Amino acid sequence: MAEPAVPVVDIAAFLADPSSDAAASVAAAWDAAFREYGIVYLTGHGVPEDATSELASSATTFFSQSEEAKMAMCLHQGYGKGGFVPVGVEAVARSRPEGAGSAPDAVENIVFSHAGDPALESVMPSEPPTLQPSVAAYWAAMRALLGQLMQLSAKALGLPGAYFDAAFERPKCNLRLAHYPPMPADADERAPGVLRYGAHTDYTGFTILRPDPEIIGLEAQAADGVWISVPPRPGALIVNAGDLLQVWTNDRWRSAPHRVVNPPPGSAPRPRLSLVFFTGPADDTVVEPLPNCHGPEVPKKYEPVSAREHLLRKLGRSNTDVLKDLKLK
Repeated sequence: MAEPAVPVVDIAAFLADPSSDAAASVAAAWDAAFREYGIVYLTGHGVPEDATSELASSATTFFSQSEEAKMAMCLHQGYGKGGFVPVGVEAVARSRPEGAGSAPDAVENIVFSHAGDPALESVMPSEPPTLQPSVAAYWAAMRALLGQLMQLSAKALGLPGAYFDAAFERPKCNLRLAHYPPMPADADERAPGVLRYGAHTDYTGFTILRPDPEIIGLEAQAADGVWISVPPRPGALIVNAGDLLQVWTNDRWRSAPHRVVNPPPGSAPRPRLSLVFFTGPADDTVVEPLPNCHGPEVPKKYEPVSAREHLLRKLGRSNTDVLKDLKLK
């Protein structure tokens, strides 16, 4: 039996005319994809290729610096506070009960939370000099796309197109540049139990991912528990739903577990780079099951929670435990 394939959703028709019959078909495909998989390939998105390529180039240059130069950008506060985080600190699989005690991930990263504004970012490297403007340009493109995806989501859920506008007027976003250093080709030389990025779900809204265009590794877990490959597709972004969206849609949409597996033993040692844009509503947004996601036959499954409180619970406890806590008794 062939491995199931993550669906491709082309949103060009929706962007051209959200009221058209073609846009309605796009919305139906969007809904179906997140019901079944929780993750999609996004095409027809209109994100300028130069914004993507320039950020990828700048990020590659940043990570190619000496460890000393990169550590000068480290806040020494672990992952989540911004700045540079070296290999051996993040262990994302520990956010799930089954991942307790997992080895740290084979990844280094730098995170921005304020569109690359040097006056607001906790850290904004001056080297390479192209990094700051490329972060700002990519953030602007992602922010515009987020607004379009939330309008599409409203249509997909049978809600007015502007339903999410207020919650996402000042969204909570982070841009994570993730670099996976080359791994030894010999399996015996690799640290035991270490993955490039452990299995986890994301915490809040949509994650918009520009994967490495050449290096495979991303996998998503289907509803039946089977892990399926999500290789890069030319010109496509990858979008997955986070836990808060699962709460908001009353489990109609899945927050799919995903991971980055190691390259096969014997393959040439090559680095991998991902551009990850995490999104969510404003901190004070109160999230509870949407009107079209519950009714007499589908009761509400979750209690109301603010976006900020949801995130704080996630940071303090495992994802699975927090979703259980929010379930109505």
